[in-house]
Amino acid sequence: MNSLFGDLLKISSGLICRGTLVVLAAAHLSATAQNVADNSSAKSNFTLAVIADCQYAEQPDNGKRLYTLCPDKLQQAVAVLNAKMPDAVIHLGDFIDKDFKSFDRLLAITDKLEPPMYHVLGNHDFSVADEFKTQVVRKLSVPARYYAFDHFDWRFIALDGNDVSTYGWPENTAKHAENMALYHAKYSQQKRWNGALGDEQLVWLKQALDKATRENKKVVLLSHFPIFPVNMHNLWNAAAVLELIKPYKVVKAWFSGHNHDGHYGTTEGIHFVTFHAMLDTPDTAFSFVTFSPSQIVIKGQGRQPSMQLTIR
Repeated sequence: MNSLFGDLLKISSGLICRGTLVVLAAAHLSATAQNVADNSSAKSNFTLAVIADCQYAEQPDNGKRLYTLCPDKLQQAVAVLNAKMPDAVIHLGDFIDKDFKSFDRLLAITDKLEPPMYHVLGNHDFSVADEFKTQVVRKLSVPARYYAFDHFDWRFIALDGNDVSTYGWPENTAKHAENMALYHAKYSQQKRWNGALGDEQLVWLKQALDKATRENKKVVLLSHFPIFPVNMHNLWNAAAVLELIKPYKVVKAWFSGHNHDGHYGTTEGIHFVTFHAMLDTPDTAFSFVTFSPSQIVIKGQGRQPSMQLTIR
């Protein structure tokens, strides 16, 4: 595992170590999350790999949704990633399409990755029996449903767009009841396969961005769900989230999946990149993303287009 990553922590989740990565937690934002690595000599360029919507399940293909090819495409990608050795790999949600057992088939493949892998939670990751919904976070080895990590002078903030949703929590829980009441009161015209960031997560996000500003970190927000441009795949409260992040000059990009055809837009100097799904192609779709002080360069593989994004 890459020694530049470690120390994962988040609201009441305690501390989970993975290399020397620094992760910020909500309740501890003002006092904890100390850098283990010396970022004063920040590396000017580094590369991460990004995959979106592998979305495997043991079921027949359905139109463009080529479920049966998912394991092979992922295995081929792992071989390429191990040869190229990016600093880490990020999956932007919907690792599976349904069924908790589907995780095992894919994790047996990604366990062979040499770089560390970080997951963002997607709606299909909760298409599992109620008894397993609280186990998804642990299954994917993430510290909590939303979290953050540093790499040199960049901060990556992984968000949970299933926080407020009709599907993201067991039906017998108070959280599910609260979410359903909110859905019927506020979001009943929205797509049920989308979701929203809850109030507590929004507070945490603002605190994280305030801290990143004080520490002069460049920020990339990671979410399964897009928020811009307007699209039927966007978060229910996309407009509110966009208004929250726009004033922060440290925010350079929002990376998402969910819309399998990909998308792009920019506003207020922020790049909003929706990555193409690995699922919907007989070839592949993933990216090598290189970060430098002046730009983000996406080198697409297979169906994923390449892009060069100048940062503010």
